[in-house]
Amino acid sequence: MGVTRKPIRESAGADWRGGCDAGRGIGAVGRRFFCLLFLGLCFACGPAEARAQETETAAAPGSVIAELAKEAAKVQPFLQGKWTKQWAEQAGKLEPVRPRRIMSGQRELLVDESFFYAGRYGSPLTYGRVLDLAEKHGFAPSAGARVFDFGYGSIGHLRMLAQSGLQVTGVDVDELLPVMYEKCSGPCGSGSVLLLNGRFPAEEELVQKAGTGYDLFLSKNTLKRGYIHPAREPASPRHVIRLGVSDEKYLQQVFDMLKPGGLFCIYNFCPARAADDKPYITWADGESPFSKEQFEAAGFEVLEFDVVDDQPARELGHLLGWDAEGGMQLQTDLFAWYSIARKRPSVP
Repeated sequence: MGVTRKPIRESAGADWRGGCDAGRGIGAVGRRFFCLLFLGLCFACGPAEARAQETETAAAPGSVIAELAKEAAKVQPFLQGKWTKQWAEQAGKLEPVRPRRIMSGQRELLVDESFFYAGRYGSPLTYGRVLDLAEKHGFAPSAGARVFDFGYGSIGHLRMLAQSGLQVTGVDVDELLPVMYEKCSGPCGSGSVLLLNGRFPAEEELVQKAGTGYDLFLSKNTLKRGYIHPAREPASPRHVIRLGVSDEKYLQQVFDMLKPGGLFCIYNFCPARAADDKPYITWADGESPFSKEQFEAAGFEVLEFDVVDDQPARELGHLLGWDAEGGMQLQTDLFAWYSIARKRPSVP
């Protein structure tokens, strides 16, 4: 993102989404998203040595935030919702981060502002599309509204939500995150952030900590059909997600966490699917892992189901520079689906 960085190639390990040194010639954030699509890994196969992007030159405090502010200005015409536009403006108001070194397992890792806010998964502004869709379907939060992110990956978008006055909870299994974001739970702007680590909702302690009363439960690039219910044998058992509970119990948990009228939004960016004679790419199968009938059996009203969102995803990708020199061919490399369900409002 406008910062000189020399990435070190990462090995594949157990994680939710993936990362590598690919897409040479595009910015650090774009490169990470490129890798997310083409090396997308899993989350549910047990802990692995944490992986991260080490650099020879760290981003100066405030430099990445300045680039994010420019990105936010670029995506403003793309975003439709008034509230989502205001959320995007928070990118330029994120707190500067001083570079520091942390220990993750046996590795010493350099965490600078870029890695802190973009993680391995790219700009926090990628959440603009799913938040726009949520707003389209009635998500117009006031101060104190609650949002839960399943598989949050990095903290940037969560802090932007908190700075907008929301109470935000994120859960992930990546063991690097509680080290990198140590002491990051708590007040943030006019809202707050609560970070949880572990297998949700299989671990009851996490369920209790998360609580209820949420206005929005979202998942981006985690709840994919290929991860949860692979259509054929994956190349590796690490390329699947085991929720630890049945589909029915998972959906019931989400339903119970939401307020009446609350939304459950699933949004997935994906690469092209592999041919039948090639190894199956679980992260390319981005439709909902749950059927419309399963949503309805859990009590949800299904508002949108497995909607193809390729063109808006490609437009956003272009605005964020994913197709810069050495990057994606958006028309053939990038696809997207989303599903949105609502907990029926209480009847007076």
